[in-house]
Amino acid sequence: MHTINYSIRLPRRGARRVACVVLALSAIAGCSDPFALKASYANEPFVYSLYGISGTGPANAPAALDLVGRSPVRVDGTFSFDIAFDFDGKGKVVILPQKLVGTPVSGSRVVYLRRLSGSYESNLLAPTSGWVSDSTMAVLPGEVIGVKLTSASCAYQMSSDLYAKIVVDSVRTGGLIFGRGVVNPNCGFKSFEEGVPTK
Repeated sequence: MHTINYSIRLPRRGARRVACVVLALSAIAGCSDPFALKASYANEPFVYSLYGISGTGPANAPAALDLVGRSPVRVDGTFSFDIAFDFDGKGKVVILPQKLVGTPVSGSRVVYLRRLSGSYESNLLAPTSGWVSDSTMAVLPGEVIGVKLTSASCAYQMSSDLYAKIVVDSVRTGGLIFGRGVVNPNCGFKSFEEGVPTK
């Protein structure tokens, strides 16, 4: 009895073409989206020391943060800050968005706050929901707060938001507040990891 072989043999040239196509498709699937947004700037950590607005600090002492500039600033008639600091009756530090302190001639900044669970170091990505606009938040040392800003510098970008995280590390006698923060200067990017973010 004769056995019929139904296997098909491709010519060597055809087999090579098939192999090349398979390799090319694999390479395309493994590549990142060439149209995806890419961050241009590294995340910017900073430290700060300031007083509460109604505290016992020196005259003209800083009591607010300009997060984009990563610097403590005075609370004056220009209201050139994102969040200010004060104390409540229980000794907690109160964080106040600019709009609740005063409105500059150029208009208020839109600031959202959100309490973040876990340690300062473990919070490496800003959440997508749960943000509260123009509301105060009282914190104890070690509690982490996320900040979302609607920034004019992002007006022509796909997202108009900048993200930051801050923590109050300690409060000294006399009302001097010490803390740390990280600002992601890339519009719409939520990562707080060191270096240029990928998300």
